[in-house]
Amino acid sequence: MVRTLSRIATSAFRRACHPVVLALILMAIGSLDVPGQSVVVTPITGLWRYTTNNLDGVNWMAPAYDESAWYGPGTALLFIENSTTIPAPLRTPLPARLNGSPAPTYYFRSTFLVTNLAGVTLVTFSNLIDDGAIFYLNGKEVQRIRMAAGPPSYASLTTGTTPSGDAQAFEIFYLSGNALTNLVEGVNHVAAEVHQSDTNNVDIVFGAAIAVDYGELGVALKRGPYLQSSTPTNITICWRTDRPASSRVIFGTNPASLLLTNDDTSRKIDHFLTLAGLQPDSRYYYAVGTTNSFLAGPTTNHFFHTHPWPGLEKPIRVWVVGDSGTGTASQAAVRDAFYNYNGTNTVNAWLLLGDNAYNNGTDSEYQTAVFSMYSSLLTRSVPWPTLGNHDTAQGTAFVDAYPYFSIFHLPTAGQAGGVPSGTEHYYAFDIGMAHFICLDSMTASRASNGAMADWLRLDLAINTNRWTVAYWHHPPYTKGSHDSDYELNLVEMRQNILPILEAGGVDLVLAGHSHSYERSCLIDGHYGPSWTFATNTMITQPGSGRETNGAGAYLKPDGMGVVPEGNRGAIYAVAGSSGSIGGGPLNHPAMYSSQNVLGSMVLDFASNRLDAIFLPTSGIPTDWFSIVKVAAHPPRLGRLQANSAGPMQFTIWCRQNTTNVVERTAALDGPVNWSPIATNVPTLPAFIYSDTNPPAGPRRFYRVRQE
Repeated sequence: MVRTLSRIATSAFRRACHPVVLALILMAIGSLDVPGQSVVVTPITGLWRYTTNNLDGVNWMAPAYDESAWYGPGTALLFIENSTTIPAPLRTPLPARLNGSPAPTYYFRSTFLVTNLAGVTLVTFSNLIDDGAIFYLNGKEVQRIRMAAGPPSYASLTTGTTPSGDAQAFEIFYLSGNALTNLVEGVNHVAAEVHQSDTNNVDIVFGAAIAVDYGELGVALKRGPYLQSSTPTNITICWRTDRPASSRVIFGTNPASLLLTNDDTSRKIDHFLTLAGLQPDSRYYYAVGTTNSFLAGPTTNHFFHTHPWPGLEKPIRVWVVGDSGTGTASQAAVRDAFYNYNGTNTVNAWLLLGDNAYNNGTDSEYQTAVFSMYSSLLTRSVPWPTLGNHDTAQGTAFVDAYPYFSIFHLPTAGQAGGVPSGTEHYYAFDIGMAHFICLDSMTASRASNGAMADWLRLDLAINTNRWTVAYWHHPPYTKGSHDSDYELNLVEMRQNILPILEAGGVDLVLAGHSHSYERSCLIDGHYGPSWTFATNTMITQPGSGRETNGAGAYLKPDGMGVVPEGNRGAIYAVAGSSGSIGGGPLNHPAMYSSQNVLGSMVLDFASNRLDAIFLPTSGIPTDWFSIVKVAAHPPRLGRLQANSAGPMQFTIWCRQNTTNVVERTAALDGPVNWSPIATNVPTLPAFIYSDTNPPAGPRRFYRVRQE
């Protein structure tokens, strides 16, 4: 065994090329007390003694108890069962209920051998049971399966049945840590009592395979690793193993020398370790595993990039997918189009707009639709999800019982930015100059005086970042596969939440739910049904927002470093076609572009501009727009007047290093013809303009436009 492990260590070292990995492997070799990592001490076809006697008040599970008068020993599976789909052989028929007893309980005993107690790290029980059971090891209870708390009796019924009603799947539990104190060197006694779900049941199945593990060398990776909850100085790394094991992350900024380590020696299947004290805006490489061996990494694809400090002007890229979790070729085509478009660029954030795993948001559906589908991206980019109706199996209870909440680790205490929400249902985070707000339109109160709305007001009140992006699942405006005029979640988000966001200066609002792509102009103040949308008052800036093949970027005042100015317009986008398309009339009057096309969105923030595209599976953008933040105080659209024929001189306050075009006209009556007369790109936040060659006439008007 040592020679085999040495070959593994040499191969791994050549692939990883750094001394920390070698040290990990050598620790694994040195930690072995016996060859191998697991010994099956009782197979699923093991021998058990059994009885149907009423044993209330009898210490029948004690090691010293004499079961020689019981039936057997019989080979498992032991049964009264007609099903032909049980996943192990039915070997030993059990006797029928005792004397017509209304609620029989069956009792079982067996033994197994431990030959090196000091080296045992885990005991695994893999069971086939119909309907419920209580297990004992050396006389002490270690596990209940569908049995209520409290002392059991011969008449006790189970709290439920297996999902299929029969023993169709193995049910597994583990003993580790303190639970191993019941284990002894040599012969160990295991006992189980199997109960029925009701007094009319006549079928029963029982069998248990027991394995003893010595060390962690055989632990296998089942999910991940994947990144969660990044901040400028912290990040959480998660993964899943096939059985409970310790946790270790090794990491560092040099992929050839990962010298930092974070350990958790408690044994678990779902692992998550938070790395703290990191450098902001920095790339780190990592590997994950147990304290004895590594399971994934280090490679050049196992890295993360910490966020820049809030407010820092750093370019960031964000990928946006909605209703992606179909697990189909359509989802893969959207993914591949983005991978090809993005290349090796860092994806600073990845927004999932809900319905991340169809149809019911189960753990296995997440495995297919998220972890298997995006495995390479998950190792290097942080997903920031929101709840959709399929993530809760259409449930509306505001609880953390959905699998979503055990899969994702989301900020509740404001650790990633913004005001603490106290819940993973809605939260905020900052990446440099962008503030992101995730809301829950599925299970949280959507009332204007609800807890989520109250938190949102507080969060916006302290936000001083240049960009504000909000997202949730149910869109406030859509005429796709859903209709925002009539569906309650959509109506309430529009009526109650949009006024808060727009007053707080939101720039971009993203949603899914409709399986289409829809995108508005820069709009503000529309909280009613679609037929009340007024283009002359609710569009703050018309046009495409395109600097190529369009009328130019949308312009908004720049409030960097202060709370953004409210009600200056926002773009609303529905990006729910990342897994399938669903059609619909696609005729909402607020929308500039509406497409029944598979795709995703890509957002690029660079200083005072946001460039966004819709990327279909062809890889050629079919919609794009830009928002440019201009200095808050220049007289953009302002008018200056001179009442004499002399030169006009004035100071223009503006954002430095921006392009300012001075324009002039002679009249404001009738059609106005603004003529550019000067262009200035100042290095200071102001410049002086003097009109030394004015046209003849008693009046002239000036304005300054920033590009």
